[in-house]
Amino acid sequence: MDHRRFITFLVCFFAFTYVYNAFIIPKYFPRAVAPATVMSEAGNEDSQPPETDSTDSDSDSGDEASEDNTPEIHPATKLSLGSQNLVDGFFLQVDLNSKGAAIDSVHLSDPKFKELKDRSQQVKVLGNNATEDRTFSTAVSTIDDQLKKHGSSLETVDWKVVSSDSTQATFEYTAPNKSLRVRKTYGITSADVSGDVQKELRTNAAAFTIELELTVTNLSDKSQEVVYELQGPVGIVLENAEHTRKYRDIKLEFLGEDDSDVTLGAKAVGKLYAKHQGADARQTQQTVKQKESWTGAFRYAGVDVQFFAALVAPLDSRTEEQRLTKKWIDRSYPMMIEEDVKDVNRSDISFRMQSTAQTLQPNGQDDSVTHKYGFFVGPKRSTLLDPAPLEAEAVLDYGSWFGFIARIMHWLLDTIYSLGLPYFLAIIGLTVLVRGCMFPLSRKQAISAARMKELQPKINELKLKYGDEKEKFAKAQMELWRKNNINPLGGCMPVFFQLPVFIALYSCLNTAVDLRLSRFLWIDNLAAPDALFQMPMSLPILGSEFNLLPCITVVLFLVQQKLFMPPPADEQAEMQQKMMNFMTIAMGFMFWHVPAGLCIYFIASSAWGIAERKLLGSKAIAVTPNVVDVTDADSSKGKKTVPAKQLESDEPRKEGFIARQVKKVEQAVKAAEEAQKQAGQTANKSKGNQKKANQKKGKNKKGRK
Repeated sequence: MDHRRFITFLVCFFAFTYVYNAFIIPKYFPRAVAPATVMSEAGNEDSQPPETDSTDSDSDSGDEASEDNTPEIHPATKLSLGSQNLVDGFFLQVDLNSKGAAIDSVHLSDPKFKELKDRSQQVKVLGNNATEDRTFSTAVSTIDDQLKKHGSSLETVDWKVVSSDSTQATFEYTAPNKSLRVRKTYGITSADVSGDVQKELRTNAAAFTIELELTVTNLSDKSQEVVYELQGPVGIVLENAEHTRKYRDIKLEFLGEDDSDVTLGAKAVGKLYAKHQGADARQTQQTVKQKESWTGAFRYAGVDVQFFAALVAPLDSRTEEQRLTKKWIDRSYPMMIEEDVKDVNRSDISFRMQSTAQTLQPNGQDDSVTHKYGFFVGPKRSTLLDPAPLEAEAVLDYGSWFGFIARIMHWLLDTIYSLGLPYFLAIIGLTVLVRGCMFPLSRKQAISAARMKELQPKINELKLKYGDEKEKFAKAQMELWRKNNINPLGGCMPVFFQLPVFIALYSCLNTAVDLRLSRFLWIDNLAAPDALFQMPMSLPILGSEFNLLPCITVVLFLVQQKLFMPPPADEQAEMQQKMMNFMTIAMGFMFWHVPAGLCIYFIASSAWGIAERKLLGSKAIAVTPNVVDVTDADSSKGKKTVPAKQLESDEPRKEGFIARQVKKVEQAVKAAEEAQKQAGQTANKSKGNQKKANQKKGKNKKGRK
């Protein structure tokens, strides 16, 4: 009896032990995974990860078809490289996530770059998207095919944290069948903030660059062909969306001359996805990948907004010719991250990069492939973008026609700003410099306008003489201008010369990152409209903010027209002036959404123009009008054209250049005023003669009756 109890006890004991170890333990008490480095959002290290054991990985390398195909399970981990405090010596804080071993977000550390809505927070340049997409998430088809059976992918599983500190972090993931291992290392560079910090912020591009090293290793005993994909920048910040003319753009610059550079906006990406709409988003993306991809070897690829850019560049030491013949990236294609249904221009866009097929040999020198990338995230300054490896001058979009002038203007603006002046004074200083250089053209324009005003009475006489005979009138008018040494285009030429400068300044001020969050009076952001107050309702075109500076700009434009344009001589001229006034008021609607800094330029330029013209015409000097009468061929006999130089006094002049030019303009203005009086008298006399003739004609008709 006792033996039976003992045997029963043994059978029950072994049965319970088997069930407990085989079923209960794996299901309810899984073995704990060795802890990795877990850091808080501030970047403080809580624990150290275990060192990688390459021996264990190599021992499984020959078992490609291992029976244990269970995916690796690692804890969710968030790391931070750098700091948001500039004193720590970093220009960036890079927040990393073990999910996909990707970049969650990037903040800038410069105190000048704050969030527009919350000035207590540093601006987050990357990671402003609401989707699960993350920058530099990686897909490898060989591993993804295995993870798909378990409902995950290489971009959604948590990778193992191998090591981390304040400047570098390494992640890795091994395929479930132990045939491949992918390792990613992120690194940033510190900056010297003990000296001239502002110079470092403007010239040290390396401190704004994140380095990514991607390595794929063959752990099996057979050769394998590997293709990987990298996700481009995601969630780049879009500021001042209501007023800006610059939204998110995908930019690529290729190495070869055969491929043209690409600039693709959100609206264009939306059209591509609508064109290739499939059953679901994944199918649409695959169609776009096959039909709308770029296959050239690029120098850089990225996404930029008005003041910031996120650009990826392969860090390849080979020559450009070698990079063209054997490139890393086989193709790149656009992505619609998050479409804005109200305004497609505000949609979040990016791109993906697919590598060329890499053949990995087993257990040898060619059993792995390593690619390095530089990832610039920072403000759009030429001193940061121009140097290698980016050489991204085109990212500063100055326009194709007058870009070189805009670049010079931007350099001048930065030079004036670097003297320690606030930005609004730098803009005014640039205005004075530009208008001062254009003084000779402005003087010629003033003289031409005065001479045209002087000839207006004679032109009126020609109109009365020739009536509807337009060809004869035009010929006589040209002859009058020729004999009086007047170029009819003389007043227009300065405008044509000033137009490129105006366009260049407009482009310059729209891309000047230092304009952002600069203050002046009630304005706290010169890169946006001044927004004096909120209106009780939103108006079409204008919006809900009342902007004072565009109103001041338009008023000054109208004052200039009133002061310097001659009074209309007929109904046609009067109609033209009314149209110009209407166009000037319409420009106020165009200026309503431009940056306040640009309005400050227009206001300063208009004030300079008014003061300049008043200064030139402030002193009257009586001169003989330089006018030749050509209204009658006989009356012009014995008269000759008097050159302008002969009108000047024969006495030796001691005045300088400016004084001489001022006197010339004063003489022309005085002569024009006298001619205007003469024109009025002539017009009144002509009207009186015409009235008498009509009365006489009426009396004759009555007499006949």
